[in-house]
Amino acid sequence: MTFDLTPEQQALVAGANSITALPAQAIDAVLVVEELASKDPARGARFGFEGVGGKSNTTAAMMPGLEGSESALASIPDGSRIRARLIAAAVALGVGRAAIQHTLDSMKKTGVKPGPDETAPHWAFADGATEVAAARVLTYSAAQMLDRGENAEDAVTRAHAFAANAAQRAVDAAIRVVGAAGLNRGGLLDRLSRDARTLQVILR
Repeated sequence: MTFDLTPEQQALVAGANSITALPAQAIDAVLVVEELASKDPARGARFGFEGVGGKSNTTAAMMPGLEGSESALASIPDGSRIRARLIAAAVALGVGRAAIQHTLDSMKKTGVKPGPDETAPHWAFADGATEVAAARVLTYSAAQMLDRGENAEDAVTRAHAFAANAAQRAVDAAIRVVGAAGLNRGGLLDRLSRDARTLQVILR
């Protein structure tokens, strides 16, 4: 699941390690952070939270998972909290996308096909993917409200909550389809599961 980014957005994704300024438009920021987070949620979160005014020390920035973004979160000014929630929603979309892609790759690798096979519950995967798609609509809509100068606080709060829950369900679905063997400590699904849980509680 990939999206066409503008050349400017692609440049931000490519230079996220050295550029800390988010695009001025909220929708652009969401697209860039989601793309980054779909490959590395911690990198997407650090880039996004630092870009809205948070500061991160080097030690935290090197930590695995979203734990590395905690110091950046703590220093976000109150006036930027709504934008930080939008960034958290974008990171959640990236986590959901990563879980969906991992599930698809696993199904292709093992030759699993859609059907009544109870050992690989495809309906759980389909439900998880659908919820991530719905969360994307809510998040993009909230970002566009911010860009139009509308009061978007409620919309952003809903998008953050829905996207974080959708990411968790996508990860849970991936675990059900891939099986317990895919939940090795330190493995992708283990990291995504921790990140999804973190996204459900931050910035509340």
